[in-house]
Amino acid sequence: MPFLIKDFLNLDIVKGATIRTGKEAISRNSIESISVIELPVEDFVHKNELVLTTCIGCEDDEYTFLNFVRDVYNSQATGMVISIGRYVKSIPESVMEYADSINFPIIEMPWEIRFAGVIETVLSELHNRRHSNVKIFESIQRKLLSLYLAGATLFDAANLIYTELGSQVIMVNSLGTIKGASQYSKELHKLLEAPLSVLLSGRDPRLLKKYDPKGKYRVYKISSRNMVYGYLYLKTDNIDRDIINNDKVLISRYIISILSLWFEREQTIYETEMHHKDKFVWNLIQGDESQLRESYTQAPSIGYDLSKPYICIIGQLSNLNNSYKLYRSNFSSYEEWEFNCVKSVKTQIIRIGQTMEHELMLTYQKERLIIFLEAIDSDLEKQANDFIDIIENSVKPLYPELILSWGIGIYKIEYPDFNKTYLDAKISLEFGQNSKVPGFRYAYHNTSIYRLLSILLKDKETISIVSDIIGRLVKHDDEGSLNLLNTFKAYAENKGNVSKTARQLHLHRQSLLYRLKRIEEITQMSLDDGNDAFLLELCIKLWDKKDDLTI
Repeated sequence: MPFLIKDFLNLDIVKGATIRTGKEAISRNSIESISVIELPVEDFVHKNELVLTTCIGCEDDEYTFLNFVRDVYNSQATGMVISIGRYVKSIPESVMEYADSINFPIIEMPWEIRFAGVIETVLSELHNRRHSNVKIFESIQRKLLSLYLAGATLFDAANLIYTELGSQVIMVNSLGTIKGASQYSKELHKLLEAPLSVLLSGRDPRLLKKYDPKGKYRVYKISSRNMVYGYLYLKTDNIDRDIINNDKVLISRYIISILSLWFEREQTIYETEMHHKDKFVWNLIQGDESQLRESYTQAPSIGYDLSKPYICIIGQLSNLNNSYKLYRSNFSSYEEWEFNCVKSVKTQIIRIGQTMEHELMLTYQKERLIIFLEAIDSDLEKQANDFIDIIENSVKPLYPELILSWGIGIYKIEYPDFNKTYLDAKISLEFGQNSKVPGFRYAYHNTSIYRLLSILLKDKETISIVSDIIGRLVKHDDEGSLNLLNTFKAYAENKGNVSKTARQLHLHRQSLLYRLKRIEEITQMSLDDGNDAFLLELCIKLWDKKDDLTI
């Protein structure tokens, strides 16, 4: 129970004290500490502190007296007790008018009452009430733990807190989804409509105060092991006892610690399910024939339908560091924030697919979102762009600094050819990265040559030939300074024109001819032979694409 000014006035030790101003506040203003303060105030007064003073220095100076009271009030003191008799005979009218205008309690206390006795009595009362509050919260904790062990929901937990504290309760997860709400919490629901859009971004909950100028609610972070799971909202303006406002530490210790158990359990289930689905989708892309058959069998059990046609969309997240700077106060590390960010974006994409009633499969691999979207429209590129529009409109309010770039695979496939449309999207994304600024969308319509190269790269004999021929050139380049590999690339691009190649490489004609001769010697091929030249060019293309075209 809080210790209010009206409780202070009922103490035996202050009998004879008279409340002069702010009478409406004595049943509302709580006392959390007590001190003796004289001029100047500076930073010596704490919030909700009861200030005892003799007002020495204000005896015959009404202006100084008024400024003294104003400074104490501006320090967020809960009230002021002035000892009348020695230095101050009475409180000036201008001071009382000011204090009444701001509803600030000023109490006159006879000089004979000693401050030391008052302080000792008040501290004893605060200690007793604090001990009483601990008992209340220990009881709530035991009841919450019993609910958890019995398999109750967070809605049950919210109703228990409402019953025990008389406070409307809402709990949301880190994505803004309401996980628990007490009865009679409609008003709190409305109050949170605006803040929830901010909360989804993971920003510091203190920013939500601008939506609640009258201070009607308190917000507490639900976290454990440096992971932010969500937030607890308590509406407090109708509570007679100010226990919630004054015992934040107790709420964190005895209530938040138990609520986090529910969130940890849900998080574990969610992450296990997402990990399983991520692995499943990744196996569709890179799996061999036996793995694909197994995936086809498993698909219905995890909610995927492989009988429908899909296109692939790959999203690259960038500007993560700048985005993290906005929310770092809410997370213990960049890694924690990044995990939460990716989880949030993935959740939004899944919700969009459900809302549109489109089959959708999703994974996050190698810092890329890989989406398989059911191919419904005849214009697949338009369908992909419309889907991306909705994703960006959903993600932007949550992470305004985050930049998403997209590669679109315009190649409708059915099981088991997921690798083909993935390859289209991957090449599209990488082409865009080479030629466009972040935030692009790129759909490459003719990836036939790259799919062909990809097929060749899966052949072990082909890889052996490429490694043998090109490996010799690479080894020579590593040991010398002729850069023969790039020399041949330029020669091939210029269709064997020596003069153009020499100008492009800024080489003397004889120097270029020497390099071409060395290429022939090392590879044991003749550049004048059409078959040899074709084979060498093909091997270089395969060498360059061996990383890009493999999973």
